[in-house]
Amino acid sequence: MHIYSVYILSLLLLLTDAHIKRADEIASPPSTPQSIQTLPEPSPTVIATAVVTNSPSEMSMNDTKPAQPTPVDNDNPFVGKPTYASFSNDIPPAYLTWKKPIPNQTFPPLYKIGVSNISFEWTVDPAVLKVQPANITVALANPQKQTFTAAIVAGTATSAHWDLAHVHPASPLMVGYYTVWVYDQRGPKAFPSPGWLMPDSRLVVAMYSTEAYVGRTDSMFCPTCFLGTGQSFHESVVPFMIAFCIALVTSGVMLVSILN
Repeated sequence: MHIYSVYILSLLLLLTDAHIKRADEIASPPSTPQSIQTLPEPSPTVIATAVVTNSPSEMSMNDTKPAQPTPVDNDNPFVGKPTYASFSNDIPPAYLTWKKPIPNQTFPPLYKIGVSNISFEWTVDPAVLKVQPANITVALANPQKQTFTAAIVAGTATSAHWDLAHVHPASPLMVGYYTVWVYDQRGPKAFPSPGWLMPDSRLVVAMYSTEAYVGRTDSMFCPTCFLGTGQSFHESVVPFMIAFCIALVTSGVMLVSILN
């Protein structure tokens, strides 16, 4: 009986001790093993966002501008027209208007052969011209009908230049009046066509040349021929007068003798 009492008492003590340890474990947090290190939590990072606003002037400078189309030369009446077309006969042909030099039949523009540089400038009425020439030829014809090609320019050209110092030696220019011809690819004798460029020959220019002085050596020029003219006249006229007087006296004597 005593043995059972001791056994029950020991069992109660063990249960009480186990209950106390359980209560202590619940009351206190579990310890962290030494081998495991607790890493500190990272602090929150504040990210600042900057908003940059350009001024209107900077925005206009930085903005990419679209490519501008190539401007059309509105002052050129040959640009923007087809190179071939046909129109009704109520449309007149396009006549050339000279800007330089200005045609003058009384006093034609004067140019020196071998020195001058002739500049030709022209225009047409853009409302009348309907067809763009393929090319434009500027030629000059002298009184002997000899033709000199000054320039062949594009069909949209409104000017041409001719350097008289670089004329081909095989065909030298002659002094005189030259008729300036301007025509398209159809030639100087092209038939007038509605809306097409009309060949023009109203401009006349004059060519002149200067020569170095050369002394005369022919028989018609004798600067010393009249030196001593008085002495030569006396020597040649006096004998003639003496002979004339003798003949006159002799004739008078003979006439008197016959009458008597």
